[in-house]
Amino acid sequence: MATKIYYKGFSSNQWLSMGQKSFATSNIETVKNDLYNHIFTEKGERVMMPNFGTRIPSLVFEQNDEATLEIVREDLIEVFNYDPRVRLLNLEVVPLMDNNAIVAFADLLYVEFNVQDVLRIEIQTA
Repeated sequence: MATKIYYKGFSSNQWLSMGQKSFATSNIETVKNDLYNHIFTEKGERVMMPNFGTRIPSLVFEQNDEATLEIVREDLIEVFNYDPRVRLLNLEVVPLMDNNAIVAFADLLYVEFNVQDVLRIEIQTA
């Protein structure tokens, strides 16, 4: 039996990073790409939707401190609550001081598929 396709998408990232021969994505990969796009869109950047996006792209030159971690935590929770295709089960935000980065591990339930997976998000800081 063929897998039912709920979502279709497009990603050039997979072509570059995974050596795949297709730009097409479907189902969970499409949802992940949509989440990454939402996370790395700066608030006010999207036309006619001034509240869409996060403050995360502007954190590149911020200190890797507790205030920055809290901004990341709050904005990620907002993104996951915005998308009805996922349910946030657990979120861990960890500073990587040696790499000037913050890594977030979001334990998500992909609702239509009843699949639980961890989404890893790396954010570069100063």
